[in-house]
Amino acid sequence: MVRLVFFGILFATVSKAQLKIPDIEDPAVGLPSIKIPNKSLFNNTVTKLGEKLFFDPFLSVNGSISCATCHVPDQGFTQNGQRLSSGVEGKIGHRNSPTLLNIAFAQSMFVDGRVATLEEQAWQPILAHDEMGNSSVSDVLQKLKQKRGYVELFTESFGDDGISESNLAIALSAFQRTLVSGNSAYDKWYYEGQDDAMNEPARRGYQLFAGQAQCWQCHSIAGPGVLFSDNQFHNTGVSYRSKILGLPEDLGRYVATKLEYEKRAFKTPTLRNVAETSPYMHDGSLSTLKKVVQFYNEGGSKDPLLSPIMGSLNLSDRDIDDLVEFLRALSGDQNYEHPKIKG
Repeated sequence: MVRLVFFGILFATVSKAQLKIPDIEDPAVGLPSIKIPNKSLFNNTVTKLGEKLFFDPFLSVNGSISCATCHVPDQGFTQNGQRLSSGVEGKIGHRNSPTLLNIAFAQSMFVDGRVATLEEQAWQPILAHDEMGNSSVSDVLQKLKQKRGYVELFTESFGDDGISESNLAIALSAFQRTLVSGNSAYDKWYYEGQDDAMNEPARRGYQLFAGQAQCWQCHSIAGPGVLFSDNQFHNTGVSYRSKILGLPEDLGRYVATKLEYEKRAFKTPTLRNVAETSPYMHDGSLSTLKKVVQFYNEGGSKDPLLSPIMGSLNLSDRDIDDLVEFLRALSGDQNYEHPKIKG
């Protein structure tokens, strides 16, 4: 009931938010250009429709949750403190909610990379039984056609095509592509040469990140604009560790490819804004950044399919704290100014 009231208020007030469409070629300091399938549909009308859909619990089968239930603006577009995602009727998903900040730059979707684009991704949570719980695309479209305002908004955005499976996906994707976040302390220090933008522990942490700790092997730092991800899939031992601890095993990339060597491998996540998006790992099994760094310092787990790049790092306590401080320096400006909830 609390969730229903909260997101009802949020949806009612979302029109007060200032939705800013980023510059495609230069979205923010430290970020690459945004690749968009159809630039003509990346406009204020379509993105505002996508925003409305994103915050509307009407998209779930019983009107109880919206996209924003698991991707909360105030929480880095994740769900802080909740290990696994929320679904209708109190159902719990089997993975942690990933951040949507800078999702515009992702080369594949979901931690298993089972689809390539935001448009392909859009309907999956809407139809998932443990998320929004709808039984079919046609059911959702019929509901939208009967709800006041949506027919006009879709017509304004897409002309005579109106409400359709593809247009809903385009609108949701357009809104999510506005959620860019750069101009972090790291960006100011690295790209703009502001020596005082990062403190001394963070600068030491960067040297460790790019050196002894070898974080760069998966969290790439090369290029004029970086997301701190190689967009590849690696088995770092998290799922195997969770299984040993009695948590459900997740086979990761294997679910999509059925390749034996990709069992328990997961996509390297972006590290931008990582300080805002706890808990961590695909299953939310590590609650703090310090615990994440300690996990890697110990070499992961004893998974027989563990990535060969994994191994003990021999970091000192100060090294671990410095790496955490560097990760905190990756929090940037949010392009989306969401409404404040009172009471």
